[in-house]
Amino acid sequence: MMGTLEGSILTLVVEKANTSIWSINWDIKLFATIYNGVVCSGFAYYISGVVMQDRGPVFVTAFNPLSMVITSMLESSFLVEKLNLGNIIGAIVIVLGLYLVIWGKSKDQKQQGHEPSLNQQENGMKRSIKHSVDVVNSHGKPSSDVEVV
Repeated sequence: MMGTLEGSILTLVVEKANTSIWSINWDIKLFATIYNGVVCSGFAYYISGVVMQDRGPVFVTAFNPLSMVITSMLESSFLVEKLNLGNIIGAIVIVLGLYLVIWGKSKDQKQQGHEPSLNQQENGMKRSIKHSVDVVNSHGKPSSDVEVV
């Protein structure tokens, strides 16, 4: 939303005399905009959801700045844009930060690997209760007509 607002203000300032840029025509520009908005954004949200479900929200937010690095590399390759020293240093900082997040997360998972998760603890408790309960009736003899949940 902020990007739309900022882009609109910038367009008004730069192209104040040219009102034809605001018209929407039935051409490839309209198709490209709709395609980018629907398909590409939907695909990105789907991948983010899958990664969040599998690895957690840390990985989704950690890999988000990597898109700027990829965009910068593709810009210099396909659009023959010049890479500045700031772009290169920024890309290195982003990649190093991503590496540190992944390294810290793997160390965290190794520490948690020794302790079972809450679901594993609950399942283990259910199994141990199910197999270790001996029910005795009022006469002191084992009873088999009681269901253990």
